[in-house]
Amino acid sequence: MVQLIIINVLRFYVKGCCLGRVSTGSNVLDLVLDGGFLAGGLVAITGPPGSGKTIFAANWIHNGVTKLGEKGLYVSFVEGYDSFSEYMHSLGLDFEKLESEGKFKFLEMITLREAGVQAILEQILHEIMDMNATMLVIDSFSAISQVIEKPYDTRILAHMVLSKIVRRLGCTTMILIEKMSGEEFYEPVEFLSDFIIHFDKTEVDGALLRHLRILKARGTEIRQPHLAFTLKGGFKAFCPLILGGLREPEKRFRLVQHYGDFYSSGIKDLDDFMGMMFRRGCYNLLEVKGDVTLPPERILRATISNVLNQGGYVVIFPPQGLSALTVRKSLEPFVYENFLDHNLKIVDFRAATVEKVEPYVILLDGRSIKDDMICFWNAVSEFRKKSDRPIFTLVGFDTLEYVYGENEVLKILGEDLAKTRNLGDVRLNIVRPECAVADHLRSLANAHIVVRELCGAVFLQGIKPKTPLLNIEVHTNGESEVKLTPVL
Repeated sequence: MVQLIIINVLRFYVKGCCLGRVSTGSNVLDLVLDGGFLAGGLVAITGPPGSGKTIFAANWIHNGVTKLGEKGLYVSFVEGYDSFSEYMHSLGLDFEKLESEGKFKFLEMITLREAGVQAILEQILHEIMDMNATMLVIDSFSAISQVIEKPYDTRILAHMVLSKIVRRLGCTTMILIEKMSGEEFYEPVEFLSDFIIHFDKTEVDGALLRHLRILKARGTEIRQPHLAFTLKGGFKAFCPLILGGLREPEKRFRLVQHYGDFYSSGIKDLDDFMGMMFRRGCYNLLEVKGDVTLPPERILRATISNVLNQGGYVVIFPPQGLSALTVRKSLEPFVYENFLDHNLKIVDFRAATVEKVEPYVILLDGRSIKDDMICFWNAVSEFRKKSDRPIFTLVGFDTLEYVYGENEVLKILGEDLAKTRNLGDVRLNIVRPECAVADHLRSLANAHIVVRELCGAVFLQGIKPKTPLLNIEVHTNGESEVKLTPVL
C-alpha cells in the first residue's frame, strides 16, 4: 500500500533546495536559532494537548504570509476550518482575508482512513504545487500514523514523503505531534526532522508556566535551549536576560498617578493585577528568589522614581550588597535632581563610607539594631513633617539579618510593623527566601510579590493576592515604561 503511495506521489516530484532561513514568527526564537528554521527544512513540534502547538504553527504560517511574502498551506486532521478560523481571529490572526487573497489555504481532513492516505498525500502535494506554497503545516502527524497499522510503513511514509519529497519542493514543513513530556516513544518523523521543539506547561506556586525546549536544531548553535512563552494574543516567547531581555531604560519612567491614600507601584500593569497595593499603613513584601541575576536596584527603581517624581518622600534601608551611593546612582537618570536632593534618604554604614557623608545618607554604626532603627525612624518622622502624604519606606531585611542577626531583627519587627501601620506610612520590605526571617515577613505582609527567573527571563508573581506569572519588559516610546505580560 505504502509503496503504491510513493510511486504515485513521485509524479509530483519537483527538485528544490534548502537555502537561507525562515522566520519562526517570534523575534526571540529567531534570535536563539540564528534567524529561524532552515528554509525547505522539516520542523517537528511536539507536546501534550493544550501546550500551544497549534497556536505556534498558526502564528508561524501567518507571519510568513503577511510579513515575508510566503504562501501557506495548513492541513488539519483534528479541527475544522470554521473553528480554526474563528479562534485564530480572536487572537488577531485573520486567515479568512489571506485565503481570499490566494495566499493561504486550509485543508480540512478530520476523517481519515488508511485507504484514503494515498489520495490525501496526492492532494497535499497538488495544493503545494498549485499555489506554489512555501510553508506547510500538518496538524497532526499523530493522526496519520494512528491509521497505518504497520510501524514499518509509517517509517517509509515519513522518510520518502516528508523527508525526500516535500522538502525538495522547497516547502518548509512543520509537523505537529501529540507527545507527553517524558514519553520515550518517538515518531519516525522526529528522527528525520531538522528541528525538534517540545512544548509543555507546568505550575509554579499555583501559576501556569508555559515553556518550550529546543531538542534539535540542525546546523544551528543553540544559544538558549529553554524559553518561557505566553499564548496571550497569540504566541510570544520571553527574551532571556543573556540575550538582551529587560533592556536598560533610555528615558525617565512615565508617571503613574497616585490615587487618594494609595501610592502607585509605578507599573500600571502591576497596579491592575495587585489592586493598588501601596495603601496607607501597608506592610508589603517583595521576595527575590535566589536564582535571580538581575541587580535589585533595577527591580526597584520604577517604583521609587514614581514616588519621588510626584513629590513624595522616600527612605531606603538598601538590600544586601547595595550602598547608598549605588542606590543613588541608579536613580539619577530617572529622578529630577531637586527631588533626589531633598526627598530621599538612604542608609549606609560607617565601614562602607570612605568619603565625606552626603546629605542624603543616614549613617549607622551597625552595632545596635535598636539604636540604628531609631535613626531610620527619625528620618521618616522628619519627612512626615513636610508632607501630609504617606512616607514611602523600603527596607532590605536581608541586610538587617546579615548585620544584626536573626534574633535581633525579630526583636524590632513588631515595633517596626506597628510604627508603619499606626503612622500610616507605606512600606515595601525586601527579602531573600533563604533569610531566617522570611517566614515572619510573609505572614505579616498585606501584599506579597515574588521575583523569579524562569527559563532565563524575569517574572513577577503575586502570592497575596494571587496573580499569573508576569514577564517584565521595558518599553521606550518618548518615556520608559515597565510592561507586564501574563503567562496564559
